[in-house]
Amino acid sequence: MSLNPSPGPVSLAGRRISVTLLVVALLIASGTAVAATAVYFELKPAIESKAVSPTGPGPNVTVVDDLGRSVVAKANASRIVVLAPSVLDIVYRLGLRDRVVGVGCDPLISGGLLNEYTPNQSALWNVSAALCIADFPSIAVEELLYRSPQLILASTITSAAAVEELSVTYHIPVVLLSPNSLEGIVNDVRLVGQLFPSVGATTNALVTQLNLQLIAAEKFDSNLSSNGGILPTVLVTYYYDGGGYYTFGPDSFGQSLIDVLGAVNIASSSPLVYFEMNATAVLNASPDVVLYGTSWNDPWIVANQTPAQWQSTTGGAPYWSQLTGAKDAVDITLMTEADPSLILAIPILLHLVHPTLVPPP
Repeated sequence: MSLNPSPGPVSLAGRRISVTLLVVALLIASGTAVAATAVYFELKPAIESKAVSPTGPGPNVTVVDDLGRSVVAKANASRIVVLAPSVLDIVYRLGLRDRVVGVGCDPLISGGLLNEYTPNQSALWNVSAALCIADFPSIAVEELLYRSPQLILASTITSAAAVEELSVTYHIPVVLLSPNSLEGIVNDVRLVGQLFPSVGATTNALVTQLNLQLIAAEKFDSNLSSNGGILPTVLVTYYYDGGGYYTFGPDSFGQSLIDVLGAVNIASSSPLVYFEMNATAVLNASPDVVLYGTSWNDPWIVANQTPAQWQSTTGGAPYWSQLTGAKDAVDITLMTEADPSLILAIPILLHLVHPTLVPPP
């Protein structure tokens, strides 16, 4: 798809703010190399908003998830299945990792668990192949039931049919998290905290920490605006192929990130939320800053796209050498996973976007 955004710095008046709830999921496919693309679908609340009975005795809690579904679950569930790395980031930070009895992965794709969890994440969160439950292109229901979960926390890559089956047929509460903004990530931390009142103090502390990061970024943005500053144009990209760069359009958490960083998304005029921006359009836009996702410590995530591979003159990112703006490599998980780690990385990303105004953290 060819877009024609205006090249060069853009004034503050040209900024676009994300407000609408849409859904993103990352789909990892394989061959000799593994490619990543973003897909999304709607799970209509009118159909799926069915309260389900939690497993086992004890007090219940009712929450409304990101897709407007009212879900009744056992408070402080002791057995959790987590079907997305972004959700496990929240679970880990709230001190709930010891309750996780399974995580989603695709054992049929080369790399298995490594298609969803980097070595750093696997080590930090103690994730091994023993926890793996196939969840793409469909959930291995029998394998999941074998873990006897009391609660399933998932992103919207989980199919509507799977949610219906697990919730209605097997009476397992499924809570879907789908933030389309950084503020939505904070709300998801609160949502998970509601399910686990026992970690209320930890939840409040994490929410406070995340909000302080967002407030600091907003203060920087406000000062930039009041001083007549010019917002740099930015391309945030997590994958490339011969046709162009995969990036974030309006109403996505990627757009929200660029807004918070005091910058302008060169893809903000796209009619799509997640898409591949034509390489020629990127060249014509001439972004001041390119933040590109890499996985130099991982043999599978995003086809092992190291900085050297992006920069290669043979098979590298198209027109790479002709893009004259600053190019900064960023851990791929900070480009594709809407979770607390992304918000906590804001000081690093602010420095990359505004190197002369923001010192390195």
